[in-house]
Amino acid sequence: MSTDLLQRVLRLEAIEAIRGLKAHYSALADAKYTGNYQRQPAALMRELAQQQAACFTEQAVWFGGEFGGDRTGRIALAQWFESSPWCWAAHYYLSPQITIADDLTHASATWQLWQLALREDNGEAIFLTATTHETYTRCHEQGWLIGSMRFTGLHVMPANLGCMPLYPDLPSLDKARPPLNDPEPASSTGQ
Repeated sequence: MSTDLLQRVLRLEAIEAIRGLKAHYSALADAKYTGNYQRQPAALMRELAQQQAACFTEQAVWFGGEFGGDRTGRIALAQWFESSPWCWAAHYYLSPQITIADDLTHASATWQLWQLALREDNGEAIFLTATTHETYTRCHEQGWLIGSMRFTGLHVMPANLGCMPLYPDLPSLDKARPPLNDPEPASSTGQ
């Protein structure tokens, strides 16, 4: 195999490994909540938060700004992940633009985040969008890890004007809605 082809294959493998890391991180973020919109029991919540933090390097930096503040290191990240403001969440990281450095041990990426969540404090359903700018380091034993994550362009909006539960499908949602008022039938006198 030529050196050029080998470099291209290694670069593609690195990109796929980073996509896998991001999918794993996202799955752990969502696993902290149950299907009936509750936080997992405390011990499991702590374990999942620690696993989520293990997706980062030991001295990783989180630049959350108004969303989680700025934090450094796995311990601080695990504490944030464990005390998240949600009682349920679904994270979707989309449209990655991943760049692998020539040394094949460092990378950067930009992701678009779309998230649906229920707030822990009042149960309000919200949509959250942001862009994350991330750096990565390939560690010998652990593979690729996140070195930094910076949130920009953060937007949060309520899913409706009040608190609401989420429904598993459209028929369940339709059943939960109050009946619509039918408009008055047209007069039969032709007026």
